Amino acid sequence: MKVLKTASAGLPLLASLLLPPASASASALSSGSGSFSATGEVISIRHAAGNIIVTATEVQTLTGVLTGTRVASGIQIFHPDGTFTAHDTGTFTGTVEGRTGSVTISGDSSGSGNAGAGHIVGGQGTGGLAGLHLHGTFQPVITGPTTADGTYSIQLDFTS
Repeated sequence: MKVLKTASAGLPLLASLLLPPASASASALSSGSGSFSATGEVISIRHAAGNIIVTATEVQTLTGVLTGTRVASGIQIFHPDGTFTAHDTGTFTGTVEGRTGSVTISGDSSGSGNAGAGHIVGGQGTGGLAGLHLHGTFQPVITGPTTADGTYSIQLDFTS
């Protein structure tokens, strides 16, 4: 049970990981920041080579330059030394710089204990977010067995 609780505690970090690199374009690069709150749900837990491998889904509520909801799935690996690594991909639906639509955001993070740091990239937008490319960093803090809060900073541009 302790393993499940420990593995569940890292789920919100999965959601914290997403956004594609800004591409070269004629449009101006802009930047922004914000915060997020995440809730995760464990799909499976397995053990391999001393590691605990958690597959999960996550829902994030984002405010700031990204205002909306991101739904993602991913994997988090807890290593015997107390560190973790994670990767997830999901769809953000909401508003960016006054434009509304959806965009795929992916992220990778690592950390120790209840805190981590990661990189996000995003692209393949639809609706008003078509042509959006973004990349940045995020800093999640685990606040409960399946919850986390954090901040993010990104650079973004819209290409035609």
